[in-house]
Amino acid sequence: MIYKTTDGTKTWLEQNSGVTADLVKVFFLDANTGWTATLIGTVLKTTDGGESWNSYNYGAASPNIIFSICDLVKFIDQNTGFIIAGKLKQIYLLKTADGGTSWSVKDSLISTTARRWYAIDFNGSNGVLVGDKKDVQKYSTDGGETWKFSTTINDNFFGMLKYVKWLNSSDVIAIGEGNEFNGLILPAYKSNDGGINWVKKSQSFTTVYDRVKDAYFKNDLEGIGVGSDGFSKAFLIKTTDGGETWTNEVLDYAFGLQTIVGIDNRLLILGTSSQVIYSDDFGITWKSSSKKTPSSIVNFSFAGGKGIAVTRNGDVFLSIDGTGRSWNYLSSAGKNNSGAMIFTANNNGFILKENSHIVKTTDLGTTWQTVLPPVKPGSRNLVGGIDFGDDNTGYAWCSLNDYGEYHVYKTTDGGDNWTESKLFAGPGYISGNLISFDENNAVILGPDLWTERTIDGGATWNPATLSDFPIEFSKRDFEDLAKIDENRAMAIGEGFICTTTDKGASWAYLNHGINDIDSGFYKIAFSGDSLGYIALYSGVILKTTDFGKSWLKNDTFFDQFYFFASAINPAGQAFFGTSAGYILGEEPVVGINDRGITSDFTMHQNYPNPFNPSTIIRYEIKNAGNVQLKVFDVLGREVSELVNEFQTAGKYNVEFTMDKTLHKALSSGVYIVQLRSGNFVQIKKAALIK
Repeated sequence: MIYKTTDGTKTWLEQNSGVTADLVKVFFLDANTGWTATLIGTVLKTTDGGESWNSYNYGAASPNIIFSICDLVKFIDQNTGFIIAGKLKQIYLLKTADGGTSWSVKDSLISTTARRWYAIDFNGSNGVLVGDKKDVQKYSTDGGETWKFSTTINDNFFGMLKYVKWLNSSDVIAIGEGNEFNGLILPAYKSNDGGINWVKKSQSFTTVYDRVKDAYFKNDLEGIGVGSDGFSKAFLIKTTDGGETWTNEVLDYAFGLQTIVGIDNRLLILGTSSQVIYSDDFGITWKSSSKKTPSSIVNFSFAGGKGIAVTRNGDVFLSIDGTGRSWNYLSSAGKNNSGAMIFTANNNGFILKENSHIVKTTDLGTTWQTVLPPVKPGSRNLVGGIDFGDDNTGYAWCSLNDYGEYHVYKTTDGGDNWTESKLFAGPGYISGNLISFDENNAVILGPDLWTERTIDGGATWNPATLSDFPIEFSKRDFEDLAKIDENRAMAIGEGFICTTTDKGASWAYLNHGINDIDSGFYKIAFSGDSLGYIALYSGVILKTTDFGKSWLKNDTFFDQFYFFASAINPAGQAFFGTSAGYILGEEPVVGINDRGITSDFTMHQNYPNPFNPSTIIRYEIKNAGNVQLKVFDVLGREVSELVNEFQTAGKYNVEFTMDKTLHKALSSGVYIVQLRSGNFVQIKKAALIK
């Protein structure tokens, strides 16, 4: 996939590369001329801003290996460029002198141990290479034709170098990745002789072990490095004296940073899960791009006639009509990974995040305010659960200090203020959930069948009673809870279901009678006092209409998705969020995004459906344009391209058969039919039954 923006990230247009291989590196000299490379030995070149691409084979420079690594593409001018690529234990530096048409090997790292180069930079004919070992740095004085080893960096705490930059005719700066688990302080080195010798410049990082992936210098003094801290959060370092000293900060985003580009004070950063942030003042303030590719869907709710979904990275999506059939990006809930989310009867919403962080919305997710400030993380910690007994009284449960401490917080003023109610010594990790039946009664169910319950508003806590649980279940974990009414709830865990009818005082093991459970029950959702769904982590769905007395099993998505969230809309339709950022439901949504549905074309449900061996897909377009009709499996892999051409306005019928696929055979299951015209997309679900 290639995306291009011409309005400073407000909108992004998808471009066709002409290849199906993953694109991993990109470099542009100007608005028109650029290159992108695959892992498998292909480099693409455009001279018209990405409208068209020509493909060349850089792998031909070393035909005896199968390329599986590409760490860099960089051009010095229209003709001269470099690629660092190869495979494990065989890394090559390739050079082109004809704009990427042909390539030759100029140097290599070939040994019995894995070694990599990650970055290259030139000042005239002088070049520098840096990498992941303290003895792989090199320098060149003839435009990269030949290379000599730099003096080995004398540092027992060396960290791999990911970025190198000539600051002037003699000074070169290199920075890279620290590692808190190995005690490696964030590396910053400087050479005053063109890369021959290197001096450590990370004295100001004496307690900083974070990872810098890339950097940008707007002049020979001011630079910014980007990466992630030890908790995978957005991390920056800055220098104003050419890398002699550095400052660092963690940004208010729940994702790591991968690469940065800049023009003067204008900065663009690409983060994990395809997040894009930008700054117009050289990193003083930051904003988020409107383009969103979702990460794991960790929770969603239906409230106030809307649907609200949140990803692990804190991106919030809205189903404006409350059906859950379409979702659009709405807002960001800020830093720290999101976990539990709850909306009260008065439509106030709350997200409990890692580091004991709670944010609140009073406008159905449009804006979020911190109501419980996060602690500074000194160890790993996770989210337990959050719930309200009424509009004013709520409880939140989370872990700190490598999951071993369980902290319970309480609010009595509608979530504006939170105080710690209880501190427990937990089993050493966290799972399960928390529910509050009313202002006084709340219960926590956690790992190893750990339970705690309060009947006096959190003043005291005592274990709940577990009835009829098999003795061999004593070390099994609770995973989720669903409140049915003011007295009843259902809980699930590793292969078990239990219910309470007395506000959580006692929980009765339910002999569900479901055979061939491949993994533990993971998420549960209920509507009213009878309709309920359980999502297994592996993609299996269970449904009950009689409060768990009987269950129907649906394995359509078994081993195809990992379920992270579940919810039921007001019409009683179930929806499931996946680890890959999809929402699946009775009316499927494949990849929530900010594209929307257009009335300029209509795709009808294929017929017959289910089908074998063929089915007819009907669609109508009102305006002429390029139309693509493709079929994907549920993992998002393309299985057939049925249409890719300019079409005039009118009605069309297209036959899809098992013979018209990119694969020799298709298995039974659900397939996604996608109709695309311009920036608009519509999808339908087609079922193949053999």
